[in-house]
Amino acid sequence: MAGLSAVGTLLDEDEDAEEKRRRMEAKIAAENFGAAIGFAAGAAMAVKEKLDEHAAQEKQKKQQHEQTMGGL
Repeated sequence: MAGLSAVGTLLDEDEDAEEKRRRMEAKIAAENFGAAIGFAAGAAMAVKEKLDEHAAQEKQKKQQHEQTMGGL
């Protein structure tokens, strides 16, 4: 009986090790996914800022052009 108990304990330890490995892999995958989402969000914000900046410059150019042409 002691032999069977020892085998059962070894199997439990192997299952625990396998479960721990799976949890670690899941944690790493989640962290990588979070990092990718964060990177994408940061990139999207940077693009939006550039587009807003460009739109503001175009608006300013248009206003300057209208003021210049209106004075003639």
